[in-house]
Amino acid sequence: MAPRPSGGRPTPSLQRRLVRGLKKGVVRLASRYDFVDLLRRISESDSGRPWLERFSQLPPEWPQAPAIKERARELTLAQLEGEGLPASPATIAGYLEEIAVRYDHQIHIWGATAVTTLLSGFFTQHDPAHCFLSPDQREIAHLEQLQEHRRRGLGVVYLMNHSSHLDEFVLAVVMAQHGLGLPLFAAGANMMAVSSVARVLWISSYVVRRRGAERAYLAALFNYCRAISELGGQQGIFLEAWAGGARSRDGSLRYPRRLVAIRGALAGERDLVIQPVAMSYSMVPEDLSLAGRQGAWTWLRGMGLIPTLGRVLLHPRSWVWRSVQGLYGRAYLTLPRPRLLSELKAACAADKKGAHLDEYVALTAITDIARAKKVMASQLAARGLVRARRRGEADLSAATAAELTALREYHQETFGQEPDLEDFITGRPIPEVVAEGLATLRRRAVLWPLVKDQAGLPRVRSPKGLAFYANHGDRRLYSPTADQNIVVVGAGDWAFALVHHLGTRMLEDKRYLNASLTLYDPRREMIEHLTYDRSPLGRFAEYRLPKNVFATSDLASAFKKASEVVLASPAAYFREQVEHLLAHAEQGLKLVVATRGMEPASHRLPLMVTQELAREMGRGDVSVYALGGALGPADLLPGRPARAVLAGPPAGRAELAALFAMRPLEVVVSDDPVGVALAWVLAGVYGLWGGYLTRLGRLVTPASAGCYLADASGEAIQLCRALGGSADSFSAASPAWATAFAARGLGGPARDFGRRLGATSRRGRDLPAAATRLYEQMREDGQEIGAFNDLRSVCLLARGLGLELPILEEAWAALLGA
Repeated sequence: MAPRPSGGRPTPSLQRRLVRGLKKGVVRLASRYDFVDLLRRISESDSGRPWLERFSQLPPEWPQAPAIKERARELTLAQLEGEGLPASPATIAGYLEEIAVRYDHQIHIWGATAVTTLLSGFFTQHDPAHCFLSPDQREIAHLEQLQEHRRRGLGVVYLMNHSSHLDEFVLAVVMAQHGLGLPLFAAGANMMAVSSVARVLWISSYVVRRRGAERAYLAALFNYCRAISELGGQQGIFLEAWAGGARSRDGSLRYPRRLVAIRGALAGERDLVIQPVAMSYSMVPEDLSLAGRQGAWTWLRGMGLIPTLGRVLLHPRSWVWRSVQGLYGRAYLTLPRPRLLSELKAACAADKKGAHLDEYVALTAITDIARAKKVMASQLAARGLVRARRRGEADLSAATAAELTALREYHQETFGQEPDLEDFITGRPIPEVVAEGLATLRRRAVLWPLVKDQAGLPRVRSPKGLAFYANHGDRRLYSPTADQNIVVVGAGDWAFALVHHLGTRMLEDKRYLNASLTLYDPRREMIEHLTYDRSPLGRFAEYRLPKNVFATSDLASAFKKASEVVLASPAAYFREQVEHLLAHAEQGLKLVVATRGMEPASHRLPLMVTQELAREMGRGDVSVYALGGALGPADLLPGRPARAVLAGPPAGRAELAALFAMRPLEVVVSDDPVGVALAWVLAGVYGLWGGYLTRLGRLVTPASAGCYLADASGEAIQLCRALGGSADSFSAASPAWATAFAARGLGGPARDFGRRLGATSRRGRDLPAAATRLYEQMREDGQEIGAFNDLRSVCLLARGLGLELPILEEAWAALLGA
């Protein structure tokens, strides 16, 4: 008999059965309740009656529903026939019957009335007649333009950021109050399990299967969304939907995924309107259920046990309604300038990123949302508290003011305008804003009430909740996945070649379908050029960045969610880049050191500098790898046969190597990152000096060349061992040493430099001065001779370790005059 779990706790399988049973019980119970009648009773209540009188005049929506379904059927059959796939008209008709909207005018009136009544109570309103707007109504400054497009009969696609289950209902309230109609949103088939709930949702939804949809069903869904646009209908799409339509669990704005709905909506021949929608909340009802994995009961945070009990006693019939008044604070809905699809098509055709139309439209909309999304007091206070805790500052008001300044600077630099601050922020001094924001965070159980930490700051009850609200105040855009965000650091030839190779690799493999790839460089002018032109300056100008590469000079955007970072920045400012990325990275990551050469300031390997910085900064969640072997930009971009070596900790190394491996590039792995990193450096140094000796006639025979290689390998092994590396990395069979030495010793800029210098030496000129002049000349011609600089660093490193390396000492004395 299997042992019983300790502690008397149920087994996982039993827990799953209990949960399934509970869900079935809830569904059966809910099925007995008439939610349509609930809408009617709310509408006819004292609070709902004024809205019912107003919304009774709403015109019927979706008279074209049968035509949409028929048009979708025609398009789907034609598409499947064109693809050579079997298509049963009866099957397609069944799918569309399952998908299509089922509108009811009376339920629409009751629904609009009930939703407006409830939401105008849940949230604090400046003007109940114009819900979710500021007193000056700046959020709908472009409303007349949208209404004019509707009068012309154009379809509209509302593209929204996704924070709460209430998002689409907030939009419905604003649209009803301003006569904009009723858009359709996708509803998961699981949401239709309760028949009385389904009757309500059907009036403004089409239904989608989240899983297990076959090709014919997806074609029907695609063409249903297309038919809505072609026949002038309105539909709403959540841009940040991922993992089955869920909201962002960390509060950040995310780059949109390619969704069937948006691709279908944009596929028609007729022009339509793209209307971004920015949702902003001072309290997100699902905050801790999303960020902290807590239950749905967190929706009720802020009611207060004692006040609620008091209302039960004093108002036994209306205590529920009184308890939820203003429960979720302030919320705003902003409509940025609407754009015509024809306008975006022209811009997409001129864009050099090579993005598909749906990608371009979605990214344009989410950028407009980031520009327009309002900054709330709770979010600003959260950002100030995060800053104060990170920097050990006791003055929370000063930290919040600094965050506000940084936010304004970022908005000006990125969007060319000030951020939209809610009126509560603009009309009050910072201490009052902080006090109100902290009170909100306490109500949402993010902070402990009346308790401070050792630094005198409010004590944090939920770190994930605090990060959730701080991220809601951020306007940077992040990848749509939470598991893999790859960053290449540097924008020179080597970094460009790496990001080009990785981008191409990721586009060809479905494993990286939802992974992001970012190119980071602090030089803003270079990033601006790459963002616009997608091609680098210099010898690789004919190549373009793959469409999945996002270029940025913003540290937080690049590293906050990074999971793998490839360091390819010049050694001269390598340390600074590593410090910055480790300070901004919020999760564990793998660092691949691809920077070639020695760090000139410390005369050490960049790999060892990285390891040391990770230890100093307490980043035990960082794994450091070295990328070496016979590999250069000219190998990666044309796609020549080459062999790279990835060395580092075994855990996760195979997956990391697979990221780089793409024919004709072969990637082998090693346990010796120090040896692999050192091999590339020494291959260049010994190759340079070997070229010089060859030009002098000292290495003209195979025997002399063989002896030189053997002696150089012996010196390299000494240095490698002294640094903690393995002698095996410098054996004849080692791809790290043998292939790199062959590549840099038998050819390449380092060998050419040595040969040209040898010719100068034979004419009796001052060798160190001649070496410096030749180095500068070749550098101006676009040939960076890193081995010339590395020679000095390697010799200083060896002397510091007490090593005698005759070949290197001779080279240093001759070329540098040491």
